[in-house]
Parts: sequence; C-alpha cells; structure tokens
Amino acid sequence: MAFVKSVFSRLKGKNAATTSQPSDDQPPGKIKEGGFWKQFDWWLLCALIIPVILETLDYTVVATAQPRIASVFNALNLQSYIGTSYLLASTVFLPFFASIADIYGRHSGLQLSLLFFLVGSAFSTGAVNMTMLLVGRGIAGIGAAGLLTIMRTILSDSSSLDTNNVQQSAMFFLYALGFCIGPLIGGFLVTTSFRWVFAINLPCATLAMVLCFFLLRKRVKGAKPSEELPGSAKSTTWITKLALIDWIGTFLFILGGILILLALNWGPDDDWKTVRVIVCLIIGVILFAACILWEVVLERKHQAPIVAISALYNAQPMLPLELFRSYDICVLQYGCFVSGIVMFVMFYFVALFMTIVSGLPPDQAGIQLLYFAPGLPIYPIVAGLTIMTVGLGLIQMGMQKNVQGLVNGFMCMTGFGVGLTAGPNVVQARFLMPDHVAVTNALLLFFRAFGGTVGLAQCFTVMNAKVNSYILGQIRSGTISASDLDVLEALYNSGGLGSIQSLDGLPPVVQQIIRDAFRNGVRWSFISLIPWAGLAVMLSLFLSKIPDPDAQKTKQDETRKHSDELAGDEHDGMPIQQQNR
Repeated sequence: MAFVKSVFSRLKGKNAATTSQPSDDQPPGKIKEGGFWKQFDWWLLCALIIPVILETLDYTVVATAQPRIASVFNALNLQSYIGTSYLLASTVFLPFFASIADIYGRHSGLQLSLLFFLVGSAFSTGAVNMTMLLVGRGIAGIGAAGLLTIMRTILSDSSSLDTNNVQQSAMFFLYALGFCIGPLIGGFLVTTSFRWVFAINLPCATLAMVLCFFLLRKRVKGAKPSEELPGSAKSTTWITKLALIDWIGTFLFILGGILILLALNWGPDDDWKTVRVIVCLIIGVILFAACILWEVVLERKHQAPIVAISALYNAQPMLPLELFRSYDICVLQYGCFVSGIVMFVMFYFVALFMTIVSGLPPDQAGIQLLYFAPGLPIYPIVAGLTIMTVGLGLIQMGMQKNVQGLVNGFMCMTGFGVGLTAGPNVVQARFLMPDHVAVTNALLLFFRAFGGTVGLAQCFTVMNAKVNSYILGQIRSGTISASDLDVLEALYNSGGLGSIQSLDGLPPVVQQIIRDAFRNGVRWSFISLIPWAGLAVMLSLFLSKIPDPDAQKTKQDETRKHSDELAGDEHDGMPIQQQNR
C-alpha cells in the first residue's frame, strides 16, 4: 500500500533554415560562416525560447507543487492522476505530431500545439473540481507532445553537423534554464494559489503563438511533397492532406500506449495484482503489436501497391520500420529510455525525500532540484551514461546518511551525466536517419517519456515495499510505547498519509519512524535504477561514428579541384595539333 505517491508529470526542434524561404524538398541552407556565434539563427531561437521554457516550466512547476494542488480538492490519493493525464497525452501523441510536422509543415504543427497547450492551461486554471483539472491537464499534454516533437525537429532540420551541434546546445541551455527556474517558480506560486501554476502559461502561450507567426512562418520547412496525391502536398487543401495521416496506426498506438501507461501508474498502488492492471497491460501490448503489424502491412503496400484498394494505403507510415532495423537507433532509443527514468525519478523522488525526510517546505524543496539542472550536452554519450550511473550509486549513499550536501552534490553529478547524453543522442540519430528527422525525434522523446513512466512505476513499487516493510518491522519490534504504537498501526492500516501536512500532526516518535521509512524507501528506489544505466553504458560502447557532412563536402570539393588542376596540366602539355583535334 502506498503512503505518498508523487504525480506523473511530463517533460520533452528543427535547426533553422539559414535562408529566408527554404524549399520544401530540400534541407535549409548550409552552415553559416564567420565563427561560432554566427552559426546561431537568432530569429529562430527568439521564436522558440518561450515554447521551450513554457513546456519545461509546466513539468518542473507541477512536479514541485503536486501535493498542494491535490490537497486543495481534498484528493491527495488522486494526485497521481494530475500528472498521469498530462503524461499520457504528451507521450502517446508524440509520433502523431511528427506526422503533422511532415504533412502540414513545421509552423502549422507548432501553432496547433500551442493552441492545445493554451486551451488545456485555461481549463486547469479555472478548474472547479478534480475532473475539470484532469481534463485540462490532458489537453495541455497533447499540446506538450507537439511542442516537444516539432521544436526538436525544427532544430534538427539543418544538414550541417556543426550547426546541429550549436543549435541543439542552445536549445538544451534553454531547457536547463527552465529546469533551474521551474522549481523555484512552482514552490512560490503554489503558496499563493495553485491556479497560478497553470495561469502563468496563458500569456506565455499567447505571446509564443504571435512570435512564431512572425518569426518562424517563412523560416522553417513546409509540408513534404507527396507522391500519393496529385501535385505536391504543399498545393493541396488541409482536408486532402488528412488522407496522408496514418489514422489506423495512430489509433492503435495511442490507445495501446494509454492502457500500458495506466497499468504502470496503477501497478504500484495495486501491487500489480488487480484486474484493471492486468487487463490494461494485456490489451495494451496486443494493441501495440497490432500497430506494428499494421505498419508492416503499410510498408509492404507502399512497395507493391494494390490499385483496387490503394486509397487505404496512401497514408504515410507513422512508424517507419527501418528505424528499428538499425542497431544505433535502437541503442539511442534505449539511452533516451534510461535518461527518462533518471530524469523523472530525480525530480519526483528527490522532491519527496526533501519534503518528507528532510522536512523542507515546497519552495525550499524546489531549490534543491537546481542541483540536477542538466548541463550543456557537448561530450560523448558514453561519458554521460557512465557519469549518470556512478551518480545514481552515490546519491543513495547520501540518502542513507541523510546528508543534504551529499545528496545535492551527487544530484549535480547525475544531472551532468543526463545532460551529456541528451544532445548527442539527437544529433547522432538525425544523421543516421536523415530522411526521417521528425519521427526519429518523436521516438527518442517517446522512449524518454516512457522510460520516465517505467522508472516511476518501478521506484514507487520499490519504495512502497520498503516503507511498508520498515514500518511493519517497527510495529513488531516492541520498542514503541503503547500510545505511539496505536497511532502507527492506525496509520499503517488506513493506507498511509492523507496529506503531507498530516505528518506534522503525528507524535514525534511516529514522525521520525515515517521519515526513516521514506529515507530507506527512496534510497532503495535509486539503487534499483543502476542496472538500467549500467546496461546503457555497455550498449553505447558499440555505437557507430557518424560522418561529418561538412567535412565530407570540403574533402569532395578539394578532390574535385585537384582533379580539375590535373586535367588542366595534362591539357597544357598536349601538342597543339592534339588540342585542336
């Protein structure tokens, strides 16, 4: 049985065209000359800064404020659904928005995402009950899926490796900024009113839509040309383009993903034994398998179309299967899976540790999360995964000793490792599959979010088991006074704490037992993550080295120039009669 359960919230562009109006069937311009700073497309970054920070703020602010928000509606036992509704939508809709970005263009997809985010935030701000709040979180999650996918795709569209590295570093700096200020803002806003946690998104999303319209509309890729429709997709109506969306694959993927994520969310509370958990897992896996089977059929029909029913197979596959035939892509996806596990668990379980074990108020607990703010990803993937693995082992040592300074220092180390893997994963995947930039980015983000869900489910299961075991051991130890024993047994039999505030009303001895139980439970939660990270380190050792397109082009130009010079020398050495012949 769970004592306190954290919210499942969520985390998540195209490198800019360097020409003012890029064509749709050709990547945007080449790397800019003139030094490091001129490799930035400053207008692009100005347009994306608000969407990037907006999405990051929502994740980190809610992560800090989650217990207080649920307590307003006297529904601390339902607090996980605040994050779950957001997480479900922002995870399962990621590949769908990759299709939107290709079929309708980057700008249209981004505006649609911001609109969903705006509407969802408005619902949450004006929520009068828990149901309305959850609906708003779900709608905002759909928008967050689009923001994550399309912003990453926009920053990955450049064909230059150097420009990709610089632009991705800039984007992750913005994410790091959001991670830094998010917990601070969340901790202070929630002390005023939980509505401000969502209301802050309203002016930001509106301003972002205006900036994207004026700064991005002509600077990013439009719709991909389509061979299935007459002419190019750019010249067709938006209704006609609907035929290109893989609706069957999308439906199977979204429904299957929702069921599996729900099962992972319910599992820790239900001890993985209830009907709803088992049924959701089984049906979810079946739907995922059906989705893959449909993508196989769609791929084969594209290779050998049947005229009689060709209209059904005009859809662009949502999940190109060639992505899963590449060892490198699969390892990168697993690396994102592990990064998601660590990132989600770090935010929620460190906040839980600081609030319950260390007894810090929400604003101070949020400040501690600053130590995890991921660094700029400019180093190899292997190094990042190694640092992350070692950091996980050291954090549990700091928690065992209950030394806040050690926990903060090792959090910083682990965050640095996560940051090192984030950018290189994106760049590596982009140049391995240059024809599938949008869907590759979407899948990396999906596996990061899915990893976060798996990590939270695993850690809640481990923590609940350790907390219950510790408390049961104290009850049976016979070292507690009769009055304290009655309180502890009543608390244990009732299923745990109703709210964090109720902890302060318990007798001091019982308070200390609860704090020690959670310290032990959170510590073992982090220990359980080490095998995931260790496997990622081993697999990453065999990644291929991607070629540098800029270096290859320079070498080709030099070879061509040398050949022309040799041909000219041979021509000059010919007799005049042969030259005139």
